[in-house]
Amino acid sequence: MFRSGLVKAIAKAGVEEKLVEQLLEVPPHKQMGDFALPCFKLAAVMKKSPAAIAQELREKIPLPQGFSKAEAKGPYINFYLDEGKFSSLVIAEILREKGKYGLARPTGEKIIVEYCQANPMKAFHIGHVRNIVLGEAISRLFEASGRKVFRANYGGDVGPHVSKTLYAYRELSHMPEPKDVFEKGKWLGDLYASGAKAVREDEEQGGSKGLEQKMRDMVVALEKGRDKWLVADWKRLRKASLKYFDGIYTELGTEFDRIILESEVEKEGIKIAHRLLEQGFAIKDQGAVLVDLEEQGLGKFLILKSDGAALYSSKDLALAKLKKEKIKAGISYNVVGAEQTHYFRQLVKTLDILNESGPRPEYCKTVALHYELVRLESGKMSSREGNVITYYELYSEVFAKTLVETMQRHPSWKKGKLEATAKAIGLAAIKFGMLAHDRNSVITFNWEKATAIEGETGPFILYSYARANSILRKAGKLAKAKPGKIMLTHEKEKTLVSMLAAFRGKVGEAAEQSNPHKIAFYLLKLSQEFNSFYHEVPVLQAEKEKAVQRLALVKAVAQILENGLWLLNIEPITEM
Repeated sequence: MFRSGLVKAIAKAGVEEKLVEQLLEVPPHKQMGDFALPCFKLAAVMKKSPAAIAQELREKIPLPQGFSKAEAKGPYINFYLDEGKFSSLVIAEILREKGKYGLARPTGEKIIVEYCQANPMKAFHIGHVRNIVLGEAISRLFEASGRKVFRANYGGDVGPHVSKTLYAYRELSHMPEPKDVFEKGKWLGDLYASGAKAVREDEEQGGSKGLEQKMRDMVVALEKGRDKWLVADWKRLRKASLKYFDGIYTELGTEFDRIILESEVEKEGIKIAHRLLEQGFAIKDQGAVLVDLEEQGLGKFLILKSDGAALYSSKDLALAKLKKEKIKAGISYNVVGAEQTHYFRQLVKTLDILNESGPRPEYCKTVALHYELVRLESGKMSSREGNVITYYELYSEVFAKTLVETMQRHPSWKKGKLEATAKAIGLAAIKFGMLAHDRNSVITFNWEKATAIEGETGPFILYSYARANSILRKAGKLAKAKPGKIMLTHEKEKTLVSMLAAFRGKVGEAAEQSNPHKIAFYLLKLSQEFNSFYHEVPVLQAEKEKAVQRLALVKAVAQILENGLWLLNIEPITEM
């Protein structure tokens, strides 16, 4: 509201409103004002120095309601808000809107966010954790921007990795199948790794590639349904794997609207490839079917093997058709690894051309949201090499540490409360550890950092939220009293209010860039400022009227922390 009023006031002084929107910024320090207008870009138009322009505009700009003063400082005009009006309005709005503060009005637009993409019969490792945590946070940011999100999970239940797992299960010695569903997930991952190892060793030793051909034959047999016993084993192991995944999704607080498997779209993908060939959209090259994207600088996009077998591309074409026809969404945001960048450029371009060439779009428009990998300090992880850290190895290690520390702080708590609190802290550590990085940054996994609950971590934000709630509990009835006009005189109070007011803009910025790390960083800064405020500014010890005002500020901080944690899919806890 204040920014909008200021933009209009500056526009009245003769600067184009769109340009003002681009230029107006928030200074890095409160002493430099609440908003600042840099005049460098105006120099070329007005034929004057930025400093002279700042002085001239300062005289012309009518000070909008809610602002106390404006000052020209060199090439900048700094604008200062009326602290009383500003603080009262910001805090009142947060306490009135509660969980809705920062959320945009519904737009009616329906979109798909496709994420997780864990393949049955392989390990669910920390790379998948980054994907699912990132995908859920992006989904919530899109919802906060007013869109209706359909959560889709697309996994590969056919192909070479499945044949490797089935081969190991049928032909190689292995541990007996465990009864526990989570142990069974690790067991399936080990089967895949041993099957992949067998193929690799066969290539190294003989060169005949007989085992690799056997794997291909198994894939074809599954596609054609020729071997009923093989199909039965495939279905049983797939069911066990999906059940294992469901347990992880529940624990991570993610619920998918639909889980789509490659076997559902495989046959349709082959049909689409043949139809595109008949239409002249695709061509044959050495028996394989491909789309020529040389003119677009993307090379040749292979959509069907020379033996007629489906590829990822043919199945993705069918998936885009399914999304358009069955889910009825216009756009799908796919959270995918950065190593797939070229492939998705080819897929997106092919879908765009297909939609533009027909009488109506038949395929869901696709946008790839790339993220970098999680690496071990020793190098890149690989499921086929077996050098991965599974989700349950990560979770068990973190939970063991948070449980011990929670028991040490609260020896009188009952077992159920101790475990629930330790679990919430552990999941916060894992999720925040994945979200605190720009999605385009590689995460190098370190056990010590992953299990830390102090510093720039999720548990630190939970601790700040718990501390705010502790203050409010101790205040009792005083916390429920409504303050009159809020007059905040301490710099720590003013800084907190400014940060609270910035939350709505941060949500919009993070949603626009599909990058939750902006919310993670904001919550860290807010938590740090709140803890600094707590140590320097008396709340419960202040005289009554001032205490009521400061308690309203504490309540607003707790609400914004809660709202931000919801965006990151982190459960807030009031005691720790």
